[in-house]
Amino acid sequence: MIVAALIAALFASVPVPPAAADANDAVGGSVSARSLTGGSQHTCAIRGTAVKCWGINAVGQLGLGDTATRGDNPGEMGASLPAVSLGTGRSAVALSAGNDHTCALLDNGAVKCWGSGALGALGEGNTANRGDGPNEMGNNLLAVSLGTGRTAAAIAAGRNHTCALLDNGTVKCWGSNGNGELGLGDVNNRGDNAGEMGDNLPAVNLGTGRTVAAIAADYVTTCAILDNGSVKCWGLNNMGQLGYGDTTQRGDGPNEMGDNLPAVNLGTGRTALSVSVSTRVSCARLDNSTVKCWGENNFGQLGTGTTDNRGDGPNEMGDNLPAINLGTGRTATAISAASLFHTCALLDNNTVKCWGFNNSGQLGQGDTADRGDSANEMGDNLPAINLGTGRTATAITTGDLHACARLDNNTVKCWGDNASGQLGQGDTADRGDGANEMGDSLPAINLGTGRTATAITTGLGHTCATLDNGARKCWGANGDGQLGQEDTADRGDGAGEMGNNLPAVFLPPAGFISGTVTDSVTAQPITTAVVVALRTSDFSFAGSAVTDGSGNYTTHTPPGSYYLYLLDTTVAHVDGFFGAPLTVFVADGGNSDTDVTMAPNRGSFSGTITDQATAIPLSGVQVFAIGST
Repeated sequence: MIVAALIAALFASVPVPPAAADANDAVGGSVSARSLTGGSQHTCAIRGTAVKCWGINAVGQLGLGDTATRGDNPGEMGASLPAVSLGTGRSAVALSAGNDHTCALLDNGAVKCWGSGALGALGEGNTANRGDGPNEMGNNLLAVSLGTGRTAAAIAAGRNHTCALLDNGTVKCWGSNGNGELGLGDVNNRGDNAGEMGDNLPAVNLGTGRTVAAIAADYVTTCAILDNGSVKCWGLNNMGQLGYGDTTQRGDGPNEMGDNLPAVNLGTGRTALSVSVSTRVSCARLDNSTVKCWGENNFGQLGTGTTDNRGDGPNEMGDNLPAINLGTGRTATAISAASLFHTCALLDNNTVKCWGFNNSGQLGQGDTADRGDSANEMGDNLPAINLGTGRTATAITTGDLHACARLDNNTVKCWGDNASGQLGQGDTADRGDGANEMGDSLPAINLGTGRTATAITTGLGHTCATLDNGARKCWGANGDGQLGQEDTADRGDGAGEMGNNLPAVFLPPAGFISGTVTDSVTAQPITTAVVVALRTSDFSFAGSAVTDGSGNYTTHTPPGSYYLYLLDTTVAHVDGFFGAPLTVFVADGGNSDTDVTMAPNRGSFSGTITDQATAIPLSGVQVFAIGST
């Protein structure tokens, strides 16, 4: 019973990453998690439960114990690309990358960071880089000290700072703090000197009795959605991106946080469902599914019909800040603010509208005219992007000067700047900046025969997709190997480079355990049995599977050694460890073929007692089994 209770507790407490929001959209009430993240010139992905990184590595941001770039020369990817060592038995459930550092949220709620430690972004109490030399990763890489008994539920990295949403609903931030982005009432970096982390690192004071539901960070600005649906932001405010009616930074001086930091005025009775933070713009999707944006507006990226910044002067927020007019009856289901002056929204009818800077056609309107910077350009006057006959969108993401949509048939279309082939069309011609380039004239990106996309993300000049078979393909700029093709040649900018000719980024699965569960007496397969893989080091949960109609199971796990605990949901077999217990080993990219048996719950009997004459069931009758031998 104790072990069964332990298993139930393990199932209840396993951190399950939700679907990653596109761009840097932090969703209220859920973890902002990514299985694919990009820094300035490097990319990291969770494959199975292992982390692999490629691209530039000057300060160890790939976490491989050296400074050699990966993905720019032959023989560097696939099985030759080591998984990032996170420590014995540890795996990652979410990633977030800053400019030159990477952080992982681990399966036990710990956070580990590697790469540039110059400003304390790694939270190790010094400015040393990690991951750029031998013996710096794995068990030698300390988890960020979050305080006594504290674990993390989400992470978000800005340029050179990192924030964690903790298990008690508080937020702690560390790293660079020149603009108050850590929210601690000064401009002192944290995590760059001894004695600054753990219990000595204060939680960000967001007001009496307030806790946090979601966090978002970019550049040197941080925002949080609180438990009551309000939004508070701190850090750089030169364009009003904090939304407080001035250009005064918050969090860099005393008495600026806590109850003295007002919630962003979103309008009478309005709360936030999600926030998206870019370099100088912040946007919120509100509880009525409208969108409001504030900050820099030089190209109309706020969608207000002017080029006036919002949030940098009095009386510009709240009811005075109009919701973006998306068209009659239209609301937004997702928002993505780009770093270079344009914004896109996925609407409730699964169409996409974009506004702001349009030098390369990133608004998808067949011209280079900015939208949202003059009257009568938004609402019904802003056409939805033509994605093709009968096609609608299910996800959006914005790069610096391009945008992409995943369509209802799980294909991908991209438009805007294409200098490095990031649109995946086999040339360097921009799309969306001239007539007849969108709609049916814009081909879906060729991802390979029969392949579709389950997720998309964009970086600085490149695009990546997760395919329906779990593989990943990237195209566009590749000067530092960020496409993972073992060279520095751009992809998608020349004929014959996409489709089956574009290799997937070779990231073999971490490993798995598979086999068949059968009855130890009858040898018959047991269906709907639960197989749980527990780490031999601490009995922590690593993976689980339910047997199919033939008793077969497959559970994905990181490399390591495991005990298998078996449960029969029909209560027809004895729950417990397989063997004494038996240790199962899994190698990186390997499979442990392990057939297991369960003993039946023998000796039980059941039935119905009825009156012999009337066939009426009899209650209260005692039934005894008397042995014949």
